[in-house]
Amino acid sequence: MPGAHELKILIVDDSIIARQMLRKILEEEGVKQIQEALNGAEAVEKYKSFQPDLVFLDIIMPDVPGDKTLEEIMAVDKDARVIMLSSLGTKEKVLECLKKGAENFIMKPIEKDKIIEIFKKIVEKKDE
Repeated sequence: MPGAHELKILIVDDSIIARQMLRKILEEEGVKQIQEALNGAEAVEKYKSFQPDLVFLDIIMPDVPGDKTLEEIMAVDKDARVIMLSSLGTKEKVLECLKKGAENFIMKPIEKDKIIEIFKKIVEKKDE
């Protein structure tokens, strides 16, 4: 995939299994720069220092929920590109996150094809 190796990705999820799965999919697509965060506070700090091209952000987390983390990231960078992840996402939460600036939404369990499809769209937009 052209440009994938240059992308910087931040994965934010309290589940180590979800982070590992997503990392594996992205690495198979050629992404070399991936950082992880366990919670919302860590995500915002890593966003500021790492300045990723794309964030995969879980909605349901123990400390700061994903929708609030999304708000904080968007306050740092209004052009942040964020894909929300959730196993418990309701239609209302999805719409709320999209209104707050999330670019897309993926339901868990993570499906490799769905991740790759959305990821390729992001890479194509970046290459334009």
